[in-house]
Amino acid sequence: MPNHASDGHLFTFAVVADTHVTEEDATAIDGYDEDTVNLSLARSAYVVRQLNRLAPDFVVHLGDITHPQPDTPAYEQSALGFNAVFENLECPLYLVAGNHDIGEKAYAGEPMPQQQVARTVNDAMIAQYERQFQPQYYSFKHEDCLFVIINGMIVNSGLTSEAQQRRWLESLLGANQGRRIFMFSHYPAYLSRRDETDHYDATDEPGRTWLLGVLERHEVEAFYAGHVHNFFFNRHGKTSCYTMPSTCFLRHDYHELFRVAPGMQQGRHDTSKLGFAVVRVLGEGHINHIIRSNGRTDDPTGEAAPLPPVHGLTPAPGAAGLYLRQPWCDSADIPTPWGLDAFRRKRIRNDYPLLALWEMGVCQLRVPLDDLADAETRRRMAELTALGHRFTAYSYGLPKGAARRALTDHGHILSAWEVIAPTTSAAELLGGIAELKGGTPVYFNAHRVDKEAFSLSHGLGANERGTVEALLALENAGSVIDGMVFGIGWREDPIPAMAAIRDSIDGLGILAAAHVQFAHREPLGRDEYERHDANRVAEAVIGALAHDEFTVFLDNFTGIDRGYYFSGGLVDRLYNPLPGAHIVRHLHAALPDGCQIGAVRENGDGRMIELDKPEGALLLPAMDAVTPTAAPSRMTKRWIDLTSGKLAARHLTGPTLVIPE
Repeated sequence: MPNHASDGHLFTFAVVADTHVTEEDATAIDGYDEDTVNLSLARSAYVVRQLNRLAPDFVVHLGDITHPQPDTPAYEQSALGFNAVFENLECPLYLVAGNHDIGEKAYAGEPMPQQQVARTVNDAMIAQYERQFQPQYYSFKHEDCLFVIINGMIVNSGLTSEAQQRRWLESLLGANQGRRIFMFSHYPAYLSRRDETDHYDATDEPGRTWLLGVLERHEVEAFYAGHVHNFFFNRHGKTSCYTMPSTCFLRHDYHELFRVAPGMQQGRHDTSKLGFAVVRVLGEGHINHIIRSNGRTDDPTGEAAPLPPVHGLTPAPGAAGLYLRQPWCDSADIPTPWGLDAFRRKRIRNDYPLLALWEMGVCQLRVPLDDLADAETRRRMAELTALGHRFTAYSYGLPKGAARRALTDHGHILSAWEVIAPTTSAAELLGGIAELKGGTPVYFNAHRVDKEAFSLSHGLGANERGTVEALLALENAGSVIDGMVFGIGWREDPIPAMAAIRDSIDGLGILAAAHVQFAHREPLGRDEYERHDANRVAEAVIGALAHDEFTVFLDNFTGIDRGYYFSGGLVDRLYNPLPGAHIVRHLHAALPDGCQIGAVRENGDGRMIELDKPEGALLLPAMDAVTPTAAPSRMTKRWIDLTSGKLAARHLTGPTLVIPE
């Protein structure tokens, strides 16, 4: 998928999943969690209001429309409740049948009690679904694109309708060769690997192979599925495969993906993971924005429209990059949630780090070279690189063993290789670097043995032009070293340092990367470091957007809360956004074309960074309710609270961007 930042926008559609609308007199879903039952309609109503505000051309619902199944007395009442909410949608609605709507898939993966077997999809259930909702499979066209709805429950069922659906689908796609195709099913083909074992949450064999063959032969652009209530992304051939979050509740068995306790209701009320998608279809490709609904039911009036979403595959020029300190595509075994013996392992990759990066608009990623050496992580790096992400991998000195082989065999995946070493060792390393680099650009990251330092305070000082010149004067250095890494310490102000970095490389024909450090060893009060980090994130991102001639990495994606150094994170251990993530996202959204920085002014009220283009300022108040002196007038400019993305209150509570209306 290419970078689409300049491609024409054709139209927008939205995708929702797993509303699980339940009859009014229900006491609980499956005997527990009454809050979820009571909130299903209200959360759906909130999403409908948000969709109307966003005004997509149409909406696709991925199934589990209701919670009661067709063989239960409450099914009809729940269907009426759903229709009463969604009839307020101001655009066409297309429905996909879910297992709660039309019956469970035929599943041979575990012993099933007789009452469960009776709930397996059958002709009577299909007929009841079609009476209440829409056909079990169908298609429609929009702007010369074909949208295909299939019934995933009948795959592998042996029902007559399974063979009929296959014939219909092959005929339909064959008659639309060359047309862009988007396909929708309740069940994903798989969650992490094409060869993962059969399990309840994906399409089993042999139907999986058939379905993937359809995607491959007809070059389906995107395949959307629900059912799992969690976000997953895979690239199968030319098809982007999205498994979507629920609008109603989280499947909390998937909290096993995280190294923290699950929290309220065993994780079921991790409302940050609830939401829907808005899909921008472009002249070439599409961009899938996940919009977090956060389980909201209220709809405050008078709020300004939030800033538009951003995406890591369409980054703003100069968008900040992140160091992925923690494992970022780790996997975990997800046990069977209903207490049965786990007859097979269900090992699933955690894609929430990727979602967090995408929604912040982050494309540039820094990882240890070990990630390239690990086969699973390398596969993911290659997949994301093909989509547009850029990986910098670092090593201390010359790598050995598996890391060395990975660099030799797979270095083409990287946008840069960063070599960390003392400046006194540079001369003796140049030959080995030249032997290994291939076509991968190399950045030299000076390890300062004279300083007590955390890893990301490596790098030259911003004003060390003389050291840069001395390193480049070494024999063969000009042909081996492509860039230099500069460190911006925790107490240094990012914007003046970035200006000095620009001067340190000016005219030398060399690239640069700036590492903005957040990790520190000084214990501070929570309020103090949160204020410091919020202002520092905002200043670093503004600096990055103003200096697209070099890469800026922040070191606090997940933060550090144990060990000898500490820093706040942009996201928490569940990869839910913290204030820093919102600041990154909103700056990337508000300044999609970058910016130009003017004067920097500072007094006891805080810092004000003037912008020459667009004309405005970044306000970094030293404390709540303080507006830095000489700030632009609210009468002529738009003041944006960077944590919320909405208009700033009169009393500032954090970093604030001032730009033209």
